Amino acid sequence: MRKILFLLMFISMYGQAQVSGKVVNQDQKPIQYTNIWVQDGSDGTTTDSLGLFNIPTALATDTLVFNASGYEMFKEEAQNTEQVVLQAYEIPQPALIRLPEKYLHHTIGDAHYENMYFQPGNVPYMYGRFFENNDEIKDVQFVDRVIFYTKSAVADATVKIRLMRMDEYGCPSNDLLITPIITSVRRGNRKNVIKVLEHNVKLPKDGIFVAIEWLMTENNQFRPANFVKAEHLFEDYRYQPDVMNNKVEKTTSFRYMHGEWFPNDQFQPRNPNAPREIVDPAIGLILSN
Repeated sequence: MRKILFLLMFISMYGQAQVSGKVVNQDQKPIQYTNIWVQDGSDGTTTDSLGLFNIPTALATDTLVFNASGYEMFKEEAQNTEQVVLQAYEIPQPALIRLPEKYLHHTIGDAHYENMYFQPGNVPYMYGRFFENNDEIKDVQFVDRVIFYTKSAVADATVKIRLMRMDEYGCPSNDLLITPIITSVRRGNRKNVIKVLEHNVKLPKDGIFVAIEWLMTENNQFRPANFVKAEHLFEDYRYQPDVMNNKVEKTTSFRYMHGEWFPNDQFQPRNPNAPREIVDPAIGLILSN
């Protein structure tokens, strides 16, 4: 009887053992700020400066999803993730064009203050908006600045900005930059204007997705939050900042959750009696030539 009890305790401890590992590139260099999702959506984390990660609530049999700027997405069973090697993809860099006598700017997206916010809770998340490349902006094809509005309860939150192509299905696809754009967001309601012209990003033919990616870092922790997994209660933190939404007539946005992109209109109110407010994240672009 004692042997049976010991075996059951051992299996339970193994099933609840935390999952940890390291994320590196093909040259064995650590990849910082890699977001990792438990595929069932229960939890996730972000790698530190050494590429290390730890998910206390993950089961050995869970599938983990790894997503880093400029690298192929990777999925693997948690018990096999002691060291994960991500494969980079080639990103062509066009020559930056400057007109000799005039320097043009054009703002698109109509991002503005509005008392509507989105916050993903205790898991990694991306919230991206699409900007079409059309005749209106044919003379300003380089991304000069990214604008986004936030509300943060912590003094100095950190977020990642992703600039991505559109795939054949109209969803966000490969990054346009290998090196991620990491920026800080101050406490309170803020308009954030981030200079990115130095990265030399030219608009793809069809358009560009701009996404805000939440990072599960210590400085972004706001308040404890409880959740249940496999009949066990865990405590985790909610993470900052909140990203502002703007009302729109038609959404062009997507949300990335536990390894997949989903159209934003799937998350409109399900209650038929609730007001139907279509929103996009308050993200805009300043373009230049």
